[in-house]
Amino acid sequence: MSADSLWDVQTGVFTVLTGTSSLTALLANGAASVLDHVPTGTAFPYVVIAAAQSVPMDTQGVSGNEVTLTIDTYSHATGMQEARHIMSKIYDALHNAAFTVPNQVLVQCQCLSAATGLEADGMGRFEQNAAVRHGAQRFRIITEPV
Repeated sequence: MSADSLWDVQTGVFTVLTGTSSLTALLANGAASVLDHVPTGTAFPYVVIAAAQSVPMDTQGVSGNEVTLTIDTYSHATGMQEARHIMSKIYDALHNAAFTVPNQVLVQCQCLSAATGLEADGMGRFEQNAAVRHGAQRFRIITEPV
């Protein structure tokens, strides 16, 4: 799988997430809150298409790729409810969904894992009221070339 193929998968996922109104309605700036780079001062909550890893799944006569893609959710709300609600919408949009991946055929997209936790708020504080709620979901996306 080439770097362009990873970009194709990210592009397909981005299109699904930004086009899911039940998700974007929960984010600070709607579809503009689905990011792969977080500028300073970005309003919470937002979603980041983060780390991606690719493993070829070639067999005799058939090419394929398995991508593991992490999608992070960030919230400043009190408690985990907001982050987990956003994560639920991401799951609904992607798990076992059929969507377009440019230059490839989507075989399968499944959620492998989900976790939530607290992180420092960027100002070096790490107490309950200053923490950022962080959710991480890992998806397995299998594709074949067109």
